[in-house]
Amino acid sequence: MEKFDQIKMSELVKVEDPDSDGGLTLIFQENKTLKIKVVDGKLVSEFI
Repeated sequence: MEKFDQIKMSELVKVEDPDSDGGLTLIFQENKTLKIKVVDGKLVSEFI
């Protein structure tokens, strides 16, 4: 799960549910943003 190391121990600041894409956006301190959505029946996550 190295993909999520950048948000380990970071404070969650805001949750957008649903976001503009119909998914879920988690905004952490230091402007780290994680977008989560379902694509073809699978969860897909992307850092912005």
